[in-house]
Amino acid sequence: MPDSVLTDLAHQVLEVAHSREHQSRRELWVAFHALCPPRPLVHYAMYTGVWEREIASRDAFYHTTGLARTIEVQLRAKLWKAQNIPDDEPLLPTIWLTTPHPPGEARLWGVSLPVARTEERGAYKPIPPLKEESDLDRLHYPPYEENAEAKRVLYDEANELIGGLLPIKFYSDELHYGPFEWAVRLRGMDNLLYDVIDRPEFVHRLMDFITEGMVRYHRAREAAGAVDAEASWVIHMIYDAVSPGKENLLSGCWAYIHAQSAASLSPRMYAEFVHPYNARIASLFGKVYYHGCEDLSAKAEIIKHLPNLRLFHVSPWTPVEPVVKTLGDRFALEVHSHPTKVLFEFSEQEMREELRCRHEAAKGTVHVLKLCDVETVGDRWERLRMWAEAAREVAEK
Repeated sequence: MPDSVLTDLAHQVLEVAHSREHQSRRELWVAFHALCPPRPLVHYAMYTGVWEREIASRDAFYHTTGLARTIEVQLRAKLWKAQNIPDDEPLLPTIWLTTPHPPGEARLWGVSLPVARTEERGAYKPIPPLKEESDLDRLHYPPYEENAEAKRVLYDEANELIGGLLPIKFYSDELHYGPFEWAVRLRGMDNLLYDVIDRPEFVHRLMDFITEGMVRYHRAREAAGAVDAEASWVIHMIYDAVSPGKENLLSGCWAYIHAQSAASLSPRMYAEFVHPYNARIASLFGKVYYHGCEDLSAKAEIIKHLPNLRLFHVSPWTPVEPVVKTLGDRFALEVHSHPTKVLFEFSEQEMREELRCRHEAAKGTVHVLKLCDVETVGDRWERLRMWAEAAREVAEK
């Protein structure tokens, strides 16, 4: 039977989601992705886990465990964000669950992926399974598999708890969209730094195999009806218009392309060992967001040639000016503030000055002022609101 706590929260979520304010916010993001917004946007990407651990009151929750708790956390987090952070994110009412997949860590690539740990919650180091070139022959392409019965049961239970009031969807992707990150996991970054010099053909073989496996996997997801455009927006694209009939096609989705572990590769090496394989993944999707927390200013000239590129991440470690010079107004920019400094170092005046400088550097482009990767707020969550208010003032001048 429906859970009264959850159905009450669901009604509140629907009221906010259908309000004129949040409908207008959706329109802002559609215009942003079409490169014609009325103004720069502002967005704080809130991690629900951080909110649950550090911001939410412990006595705010009725449910303590299980699926009901999972749903309650999502609903309360949506409402809290809408009520407390004055940015441009629209509240979307979807409840998200994770697709049940068959067990077995070797199921995807055919090899186990062990991790060495100092202690249960301490430092860890992935152990790469590919020790020699011949180990590449042990791999197989990753299949898309799901436990359909477990998924049906999970959906039915969630739908009953919320009285059928909200859409329920499943995250299905186990691979994401970064071939080089899988090369790092399978071979190890320290090994790859030698390989690109000593064994470049092996690196190309590895990247080609991984990329082909990812292409097959995503096409299999699509064939299984497990692709959803809304799932592809994650915490960066926020909301977008989807052409009718493309809601469950890769061509209606965004791809979150990345290769952050390649930060130490030169632009020339990036162009050889990373970009062609990212381009093969990007070509499957309708729009592409490129992410990288490293300084991407020297690689933007290469990345701008990705098929379907629409949104480019300008991290706190990336100077804005050279990116604007390289990309111009052909793409939207996601211009980030420095999360640690915003939360723990900056005075309010310094926070505003950083926002002003990065906004001024991005003038003439379509851009969003962004705060993301906030893994802890301590007891200073009010600084999130302070940042959003300051960013709105800067963006609207």
